Amino acid sequence: MNVKIFAVAIAAAFLVSASFTATPTTPPVPQSSNACLLEGEIMSEFVKDCSQTSMPISAAAYAAQCRENESAGLKATPMKTCPAQAQASCINPFGQQITTFYYARSPQQLAATKQSCVAQRGKWVERP
Repeated sequence: MNVKIFAVAIAAAFLVSASFTATPTTPPVPQSSNACLLEGEIMSEFVKDCSQTSMPISAAAYAAQCRENESAGLKATPMKTCPAQAQASCINPFGQQITTFYYARSPQQLAATKQSCVAQRGKWVERP
């Protein structure tokens, strides 16, 4: 399996699950934090990743988007903030207000994920 493709696929999944654009009919939502912990197997690799955002989206809407990842066979747990003790994080890839935390990556997966984060103009942080 190509680890680089795996890293990009995970990053894309988080961005899709976390992207929400308020429409003019959507009432303003106070900025707070929403997070989505994903656990399971993707492309024969175990993942435990969590995305967290302060974008203006209600907790209920974010939780619904988080749970959409269950259709891919992942356990999706909406929460207020991501758990501590991450191996690394990628902050604001593609200029989005989102941070993805990585918890169960092999050294090879972590290296590929770092390359993917940097390529997406994100800030890589070890042991956040």
